Amino acid sequence: MTAHLFLSMDKAVGYLGDAQSAHQLLATLNSTLLADDPVIANAIQTCNFEVLQKVWHQLKGFAPVFCQDSLVSDIKVTEKLCLHIQSDQEQAAALLASELLHANLKVLQAEASAQILQAAATTKPPTP
Repeated sequence: MTAHLFLSMDKAVGYLGDAQSAHQLLATLNSTLLADDPVIANAIQTCNFEVLQKVWHQLKGFAPVFCQDSLVSDIKVTEKLCLHIQSDQEQAAALLASELLHANLKVLQAEASAQILQAAATTKPPTP
């Protein structure tokens, strides 16, 4: 399997039991990341930490299946930062962490998309 910065198909296969299940769920991950992108961008722009915390919380659910441990950790830390904002410094920290995580999730989505395309290119069509 191809090495990626944030996506770990080996981890997904180990977690789900087989490559076919991992690739099926990968399509869901990809569509979720595509749908969440504008929501995250808007929440960052408007400093809506409640929305950001909810998105990070949802992502935290599937991240251990597909993501490198470093990204899983970043999601957990960022969610926590967005949950407990009591000062301007905490707000700035949560905003910066959210911006960085958003950028990393765009990379993850690109990796997921590339993996889907690669799998489609190597899958033989059924013979009649």
